[in-house]
Amino acid sequence: MNVASQKNLTGLRCAWMTSVSEEEVLFVKDGAVVWDETGHFVFVGEWGHRPLDEAIAWDHRPESLLLPGFADVHAHLPQYPVVARAGHELLPWLNRFVFPAEKAFSLSRARIHAPRFYQELKRNGITTSVLFSSIHEDSTHECFVHAEDSGLRIVLGQMMMDRLSYSALSPARCLAAAIEGSERLCARWHGAADGRLRYAVSPRFAVACSMELMEKAAVLARQTGAFIQTHLSENREELRVVAELFPGAPDYTGVYEQAGLLGERTLMGHAIYLNARERSVLAASGSKVAHCPSSNLFLQSGVMDWAALDAVGIRWGLGNDVAGGPELSPWEVMKAAFYAHASRVADKERPAVPSLARLFHAATAGGAAVLGNEATVGKLAPDYVVDAVLWNTTGTLPYDEPLLERAADEILSTLVFRGSQAKVEQLWVQGKSCHSRITA
Repeated sequence: MNVASQKNLTGLRCAWMTSVSEEEVLFVKDGAVVWDETGHFVFVGEWGHRPLDEAIAWDHRPESLLLPGFADVHAHLPQYPVVARAGHELLPWLNRFVFPAEKAFSLSRARIHAPRFYQELKRNGITTSVLFSSIHEDSTHECFVHAEDSGLRIVLGQMMMDRLSYSALSPARCLAAAIEGSERLCARWHGAADGRLRYAVSPRFAVACSMELMEKAAVLARQTGAFIQTHLSENREELRVVAELFPGAPDYTGVYEQAGLLGERTLMGHAIYLNARERSVLAASGSKVAHCPSSNLFLQSGVMDWAALDAVGIRWGLGNDVAGGPELSPWEVMKAAFYAHASRVADKERPAVPSLARLFHAATAGGAAVLGNEATVGKLAPDYVVDAVLWNTTGTLPYDEPLLERAADEILSTLVFRGSQAKVEQLWVQGKSCHSRITA
């Protein structure tokens, strides 16, 4: 690489690991990475092959591991304070814990909780997060204000409900507030901060939305180019309720299909109980799926058939789904995915278990692909955007043995199952350090 004519380069000497494909990771123990002032990698390789440019002030981190930033594609910001409330399935859990938490998510509370939540994302190595807010427009706006300050990539939307709403408004006014608030928020924030912030039109799920609300939400998303996020086939009782509410639809996915909500910018959370027709429709529309294994286990919902999604070409990423998922850590989500799929040995002699490389890909490059960023974000490679996290891996092995002396597959396995022991040292988004915003 010729860097002689380039200025303001940042160089880092450290071990690094990245996905090469869905089933392959590349690890370099004594590595070097360089990025320019635009926040793009210009060199990713071995230290011995580094560009010999005296203008680069190398930062040497001999015991650290550089990874792509995690992309978590499904979570609920206002719900974080009520994580780890076990003992219920989805619908009663929503009524007892979640709706009260979201109802209380006032503007003043958002001012306190939003910046703390984004700090938690950073401590868990998450550089991109897809989030639901509450039904409150002002609180959602405040979440965007702090998202801009955080330096992270955030996709966020005001929760939309006109049935079973915790609002005191009538269903008609709930519908109007959901659409009008989303319109204003989308106009203000979609594409803000040089594209780092994006809006997601966010009808909660068919149980809580009329067909009119969902149809208007679909129109808004088409007109603005915003994302659509919702929930699909998470729980068997939920499926029964949806079938009663929408008897004219062929299945749960058919409800969203009739509303016009499917498409390449649509992200469906969970998608556990899908039939062959539903998978075919989702694949044909280009809709994506957020796989939330820790939440699916915690709420006793079931196990998503990832292999069936793969078979028809549906892209999926990983989501922590707090507060359904009990913690933010993508390492814990990957671990839950492995356990969940491996547990199906009781149902199948040879259950389809995703490889650890595949899970790591889903948490990084796969999550970026779900959001349409697969060519620019999610890998450590030349011309990719520098969304990256430097990890201190001390303590991930017993007795503080050095992890980075191991083979690549052992390193990845240790991180998936013991990554909660690792600590974030530094975090960059678009090449800009967010480290100063990570509090101890």
